[in-house]
Amino acid sequence: MRISWLWRPLFLLAVLIGANFGGFTYAYLARSTAGNPFFGNQSDTNALIPDYLAYIEQVGAISLSDVAVYGDSFGRVLREATIASLGLLTIALAVSIALGVGVGLAGVRVRPPGVRTWLTVFTTIGLATPSFFFGRLTVALFFLLVINVPGAAMPLPIRGYGWDEHLILPVIALALRPTAQIAQIMAGLLAGELGRQYIVAARGRGLPESRVVRRHALRNVWAPIFQAMAGAMRLLVGELIVVEWLFGWPGLGALLAATLIPAGFTSASVESRFLDPPLVASLLTIFAMIFVLTDMFVGQLARSLDPRQRTAG
Repeated sequence: MRISWLWRPLFLLAVLIGANFGGFTYAYLARSTAGNPFFGNQSDTNALIPDYLAYIEQVGAISLSDVAVYGDSFGRVLREATIASLGLLTIALAVSIALGVGVGLAGVRVRPPGVRTWLTVFTTIGLATPSFFFGRLTVALFFLLVINVPGAAMPLPIRGYGWDEHLILPVIALALRPTAQIAQIMAGLLAGELGRQYIVAARGRGLPESRVVRRHALRNVWAPIFQAMAGAMRLLVGELIVVEWLFGWPGLGALLAATLIPAGFTSASVESRFLDPPLVASLLTIFAMIFVLTDMFVGQLARSLDPRQRTAG
């Protein structure tokens, strides 16, 4: 047990170092490669290590104002983007969990135990629908409404930032697939649990069906359900880049997209944040930290909820 606790922070540190150095190296070499039509021969590839060490020194000194190559405070930009993304992720995850658990419970057939047909259809469509497809489809329908209906206005803002109605479309786009994933896994686990002998015995004692489901069956499936929630979080982070870019949400995903997509392929001037090594390295480090901390937290929570995992540890 002590060894496992020692390896966890070491693993986290190794992942963060790998993401940071890998992101910096990729962006640095991409900018300095001779075949790059935007930044060809602008940097000396032999200066990679000294430049990276200078970046680490400034990060260690919490002096980030001059790290980025565009004219703004790097620390402020990164802080505001992190707040915007974490807020959006938290709300979308809460919506996914609430809807996923509710739909999963409603989709379980108690007698005989099984998953209802409509839930299978819902989860299949939900898992097969990428967030960017839903987002583009919604925007297209809104434009058709405005064009074809006299006097019609946009029902909801399709771009912009704000903790109001601007949240609705990004949250729905992000939450669609995780909701379907949580509902599918929860319904499948619960349907299997309801067929076990101890459930039959509980029913034989005359316990109400709702109590059998919530007090007996659910207690034994919460650990894998929390693992499914961790998978939902990974889905949310993975789709954050496209959703934020599509709806103009100024978070980490949109910032990363700005570093990977040049402002215009036909223009000689390209946004200075494109392939900015410190920015790419910092963003990938934050994303890696979210992934690893989520897995570690959910893994520990699952161990605390499942006595079998505690015994195995």
